[in-house]
Amino acid sequence: MDKVLFLKSFLRSPLQVASIIPSSPFLVKHITSHINERKPRIVAELGAGTGVLTKALDGKCPSIESLLVFENEENLNRHLQEQFPHLRIYTDAFNLPEVMQERNIEHLDCIVSALPVSWFSAQQIEQLLDMVHSHLKPGGDFIMFQFSLQMRKHLKRKFNHISIQYVPLNFLPAFVYFCHKQ
Repeated sequence: MDKVLFLKSFLRSPLQVASIIPSSPFLVKHITSHINERKPRIVAELGAGTGVLTKALDGKCPSIESLLVFENEENLNRHLQEQFPHLRIYTDAFNLPEVMQERNIEHLDCIVSALPVSWFSAQQIEQLLDMVHSHLKPGGDFIMFQFSLQMRKHLKRKFNHISIQYVPLNFLPAFVYFCHKQ
């Protein structure tokens, strides 16, 4: 069901949904293994899709108030609300600052992004990275996966510590960027 929903969402909104199927268990495990090491208290997920990563993150956060989930595509958002009735699912990831203010959250420990930034303008990319960097606590992590290396130069301007890992067991094969804020 999730794969069909994801494909339909991609066909309806290819600029909002970056892939034709959800992230693989290999990609999810790769991302969450890094998160396990850091033991975050408050996490934001930008671009949750059908919730395969959300499910893993939900199990890692200490409370339901600790996970902020964003998905802009209407059908995927509705699916997430049904799948995770205990979580509040937000729409526009660029509203992260307002959501944090509403929930009295000063800084995040970790932000995970699956947003399709390859379709973003240079200005939108800078806006996203400014927002991410300013809302991470010192020592916080930004984890992003993409299907190309185009984000490397943008991330290097914001973060001192970046590592990139290739995950071939995903359709499409993905590059995972691990960025640490000093």
